[in-house]
Amino acid sequence: MQNELIQREAAAAAPTVPMNRIGRIAVVSGTALAMTLGLVAVAEAAPTTTTKAQLTTVFTPKKQTYVTPKAKQKAGILHAQVKLKGSYPKYYPMPWSWQVTNKKLKAIATSTMNCKATGLNGKYHDNHASIPVGYKWHSTVGSKAHPHKQKKVYNLSGTCVFSVEVGGQPGQATVGFSFQYSINAGTKSAASTAAPVTTTKVVLDN
Repeated sequence: MQNELIQREAAAAAPTVPMNRIGRIAVVSGTALAMTLGLVAVAEAAPTTTTKAQLTTVFTPKKQTYVTPKAKQKAGILHAQVKLKGSYPKYYPMPWSWQVTNKKLKAIATSTMNCKATGLNGKYHDNHASIPVGYKWHSTVGSKAHPHKQKKVYNLSGTCVFSVEVGGQPGQATVGFSFQYSINAGTKSAASTAAPVTTTKVVLDN
């Protein structure tokens, strides 16, 4: 079920491992716990680069801006924009931002977060270290050296990692997103919009 909390215990973990719940986020001592907040269920904290299970958001002259739909903003909000009217670069740069907005995650954070993004089939990378949890991480994908091509499907993925503490027990949280999109400057009609796949994982130390 979409937005359902999915627990996958390690093979060596006992079935009686104690679990604390913080709102819609669950943490397990010594066991990876994933909360899927997007379109498909995935246990990995970092979003996969495989795009078969995702729907594609298409940027057109009538749909130049993307914002994560409100119903999908469980972990954070993704903004993206591609200018397709008037004068604009033909390599189609896409400014984007990602912000962790989940109040429960922010409440248990005990450190800044380190974030990494990749896109354009591995030709684009962005790293931001030691930024506050809740900071609007932003960058631009697509340049003269590494341009977007019209109608080609791309995947932008990012992962933020930070320390947490729950009931006096330390651990680590990982929040990731994976956004599949394409650009069609030639169409006159609006195109489809889809939510990014977003995953959150909190693991407490043994």
